[in-house]
Amino acid sequence: SRFEKPRIDDGLLEVVGVTGVVHMGQVQGGLRSGIRIAQGSYFRVTLLKATPVQVDGEPWVQAPGHMIISATAPKVHMLRKAKQKPRKAGANRDTRVDTLPAPEGNPL
Repeated sequence: SRFEKPRIDDGLLEVVGVTGVVHMGQVQGGLRSGIRIAQGSYFRVTLLKATPVQVDGEPWVQAPGHMIISATAPKVHMLRKAKQKPRKAGANRDTRVDTLPAPEGNPL
């Protein structure tokens, strides 16, 4: 095969196509596989007409033109729940107050 076996940490993107709506449903249902088109870390896709696309589960109709898709794009930092110390019984869980120094020139 001309494609490497996909791994979550390989830094490569997969471009997979389907032949139509029925094929897409079969792929999503695990009955069939998509058609592997490309594998890499950078793609330039040229669309000659409006084309349905789906990236990370988000579908839309892409207008004609060029799309640049890069695995090395700026990274997105995900938020996560901070570990907090256990609170005493009866403490107000809806309010958090942080003590900060007053800005210079502010009389408060």
